[in-house]
Amino acid sequence: MLRNKFLSLAISAVLGIGVAVAPLAAQDAAHGNETHQRRQPDPKKQVERLSKRLNLSDDQKTQLLPILTDRQQQMQSIRQDTSLSQQDRREKVRSVMQDSNTKITALLNNDQKQKYEEMQKQMRERAREHRGSSTGAEGAAPQNQ
Repeated sequence: MLRNKFLSLAISAVLGIGVAVAPLAAQDAAHGNETHQRRQPDPKKQVERLSKRLNLSDDQKTQLLPILTDRQQQMQSIRQDTSLSQQDRREKVRSVMQDSNTKITALLNNDQKQKYEEMQKQMRERAREHRGSSTGAEGAAPQNQ
């Protein structure tokens, strides 16, 4: 009798937890794209952020938006191409980033270029730290930049 009550209580607890967790899992799945959007922000928001940090002129902002929009479209296309191996995808992403960064630096004056290069360096360092902590690989091999 006591065993049946315990079993019934255990089953109720498991079902109760399942009912409580299911909406959270559904919410996470629904917001999955938002997480991805944080990684690859909207080009207009990127222009705003860069404008604040680099003190861009209106002309520079106008020239920057199509570069960032094109980069976002290319990156999305690469992510959706399931025929690419991980290495091919990584190489294409690196190529797109290098190309867009070359175009961006061509728009900047010398002071802005220095600030932009420092921003890029900080982002690379944060990415390395993130890769190291997420994979547990301390001292991961540096990648060519």
